[in-house]
Amino acid sequence: DIIRTIRDPEKPNTLEELEVVTESCVEVQEIGEDEYLVIIRFTPTVPHCSLATLIGLCLRIKLQRCLPFRHKLEIYISEGTHSTEED
Repeated sequence: DIIRTIRDPEKPNTLEELEVVTESCVEVQEIGEDEYLVIIRFTPTVPHCSLATLIGLCLRIKLQRCLPFRHKLEIYISEGTHSTEED
């Protein structure tokens, strides 16, 4: 719920409305007592999206500010969805 309302930097829609993030792209694993690993794999709207880095940063900042528990974050672009994947 935390990341679903983040707005796309170029469009008036949220990342959820554009299917950049979905419930299935979020994975949470317990890694210690009251500490969790949160893994997000997001899908840019187009393979040449120039703002993919900004979207990843927006996800990280929103989660860091809103998660009520100790956590580590891993944020990735979904495999095969961006032209700079091999860079």
